[in-house]
Amino acid sequence: MFGRKRALADEAAVLVAIEMMRSNPAYQAAEALRQHTSDGSVGMAKAPPDSPEHKAVLLLISTWESIALMALSLKQKDRIFEVTPVCHMQRELRAAIEVLRESFPSIGANFAALDAEYHAWMAKNKRDARYVTAACNGLHARFG
Repeated sequence: MFGRKRALADEAAVLVAIEMMRSNPAYQAAEALRQHTSDGSVGMAKAPPDSPEHKAVLLLISTWESIALMALSLKQKDRIFEVTPVCHMQRELRAAIEVLRESFPSIGANFAALDAEYHAWMAKNKRDARYVTAACNGLHARFG
């Protein structure tokens, strides 16, 4: 029983850290910029390296890489997967990650691994198509 309590406590701590990262004003500004940039994250990734758009997409991707590293270290991820827009943000950032891999070959690798675990979790828990569509479209996400 102690192991289960410890796993839940670890997951709760990671949830708090994720919330803090996603509530950071710089992250929120970067996400707002992504939502209002022509061609979204891919347009940001193709912008000049010293531009606000390029810097913002790197902030978004590095934040999700950090989220992935924390979450991947956990045995218990149910709460995280229930409230964190993993596949939505993977969908929104995937094209930018591909563009940036020309310069940074391993960028987004942990985030992709977390997304794969998320999809496996949805299948294991028999989430219906409506749930998957809503989750991956970000309908439950407060912001990215």
